[in-house]
Amino acid sequence: MHLTNQQIKIILNGCRLNERGAQKELYRNYYSYAMSIAFQYSYNYDNAVEITNDAFLKIYKDLKNFAPHFDSTVVSFTAWLKKVVLNACIDQGRKYNIKEIMASVDPELVLLSDE
Repeated sequence: MHLTNQQIKIILNGCRLNERGAQKELYRNYYSYAMSIAFQYSYNYDNAVEITNDAFLKIYKDLKNFAPHFDSTVVSFTAWLKKVVLNACIDQGRKYNIKEIMASVDPELVLLSDE
């Protein structure tokens, strides 16, 4: 992940144009960083991979809204990517907590409470 500002600008512009090569290059350069964040907040490797892939989908979709806030585009993008990955972790946690809660509810108790 040692890109120059010019290189990241070219890759990001390609991603904005839905160029698969640019998306692959962005993924290749930032996958390890995103995984390191996701793995801190997930309970297993497969979950971290799912979070990372979800985050990259969000990044590709919302890249049109990204605007560098610092002089360095690399620093700005890295900070933005971290925020997106953390939000993906939160979303994943909500998704699985709801499923776990629903799985632990006794159906008979639900029926009794409606009567």
